[in-house]
Amino acid sequence: MELNAADYAVFVAYCIAVFAVGFWVARKEKTSQDYFLAGRRLPWYVIGFSLIATSISSEQFIGEVGFAYRHGLAVANWEWGVFPAMTVMILLFVPFYVRRQLSTMPEWLERRFGPSTRFTLAFIMVLSYVFINLAGVLYAGGLALHTIFGVNLWCAILMLAVVTAVYTVAGGLPAVVWNDVIQACLLLAAGLLVFFLGLHEVGGWEAMRGTGDRAHLMLPLSHPKLPWTAIVVGMVSTNLWYYATNQYINQRVLGARNEWHARMGIIFAGFLGVFLALSVCFPGLIAYRLFPNLENQDQAYPLVVGRLVGPLGYGLRGLVFAGLIGAIMSTLDALMNSCSTILSIDFYQRLWRPSATDRQMIRVGRLTTLAVLVVGMLWTPVVSQWGALFSYFQDCWFFMAVPIVVVFVSALLWPRSNNFSATATLLLCIPMTLLPALLKVFHWDINSFNLAGILLAPVIAFHIVVTYWRPAPPAEVVDQWIWKPHMVFLRKEEKIGGYPWYKSLVLWWAIVAGIYVVLYAIFW
Repeated sequence: MELNAADYAVFVAYCIAVFAVGFWVARKEKTSQDYFLAGRRLPWYVIGFSLIATSISSEQFIGEVGFAYRHGLAVANWEWGVFPAMTVMILLFVPFYVRRQLSTMPEWLERRFGPSTRFTLAFIMVLSYVFINLAGVLYAGGLALHTIFGVNLWCAILMLAVVTAVYTVAGGLPAVVWNDVIQACLLLAAGLLVFFLGLHEVGGWEAMRGTGDRAHLMLPLSHPKLPWTAIVVGMVSTNLWYYATNQYINQRVLGARNEWHARMGIIFAGFLGVFLALSVCFPGLIAYRLFPNLENQDQAYPLVVGRLVGPLGYGLRGLVFAGLIGAIMSTLDALMNSCSTILSIDFYQRLWRPSATDRQMIRVGRLTTLAVLVVGMLWTPVVSQWGALFSYFQDCWFFMAVPIVVVFVSALLWPRSNNFSATATLLLCIPMTLLPALLKVFHWDINSFNLAGILLAPVIAFHIVVTYWRPAPPAEVVDQWIWKPHMVFLRKEEKIGGYPWYKSLVLWWAIVAGIYVVLYAIFW
């Protein structure tokens, strides 16, 4: 699909806005907390937009659309099935993350357990972010630009890396989240444009939805790829890991003005997720109607965009181009910033220079941002050998998520859990991440999602057994880190003056939850 002058004008305007926001924010930063946590001043709407922008990238526009092309409506669970995990985050985890003024997820584990747990999680996070997320997003983004717009693959990867690095290195988390607001609006607008054009092209909702298994969110147990058990496992393990324990998602929550803004931002992200599925899943259903015999499912989104948006003028192709670029950059900047935060705070400051000045911390943060980007770029050729892009991310995440979720939940709910058992359980992430490769080598035909659910039980059993190998931690230390029912409510200092009824967290949570209940009731 070729771009004309109007399209390039839209894209150039987008780039100018991104750089302007990044450098404008950078001028205001004076402390390391400003750089890594936006000075803990983020309002709810910025948190919500940023969560959405960060969670969506080229693996969704290419991989998820391709997955929906093959399997139908059930793939919408990746967007609509996350609200239960968001609810757990709001009720259980936000009170600790915000009230304790945490900077990273590993820091929380050290306060609850000990140093070895902190460094184990930090090490695993950095490895997974660089070699799974960052490299995968770079390659998928380059592939998308190459397929749709004819840009050379490796030039596209280099362009994405350089443009994102400029404002991320300069502005840190504030530049990331405020640009995410722009990028979230763009990706939603571009995705919805493709959805409505496609809906008209295929002849309406029922024609797009299809029949049989393709028309339902929950598929029978006999389905080879997405049985309902696999979808439930995803809601319990991967989604909980992704939204409750994940640094590059939760860093926005850690930077919230207060607990109300943190919780409201998550609820707002849940609301935006209703429309997100229309942008990153339903184009796959449209592609199935327009191009029913594709051999490569990852071609679905580029073909749909070329067919529906290609003939348009008025800069609309540039809007789609900018939306796709924005989706990629919003995930890249979050990954780079989160890796930089962990390396700077959990390793540099914690192990090497506890008395580091703000200027030193910001300098280290910028250097580590560049370092992880270079390593991720060098790993992209490995990703290109994997096959289906969506499978690359899901296969790696599903198994790694299980031990992390077990440790975080036990940290909150089980006082007996200790540093030794938490560290040992986290170390299971390394062999479990290799499971997809072993399945391929030995040609074991088993559903990866179901296998992750099956493995949840032995991992819990392992954690319990290993816990009893060591004495229980002191009650007076652990008690302050165990979740209690009263934490559901806001603290007194956040209730001063009270909130009007239209700011009720319960009200807005109930509205969003009700929307999802209706969606599942209709499309079950």
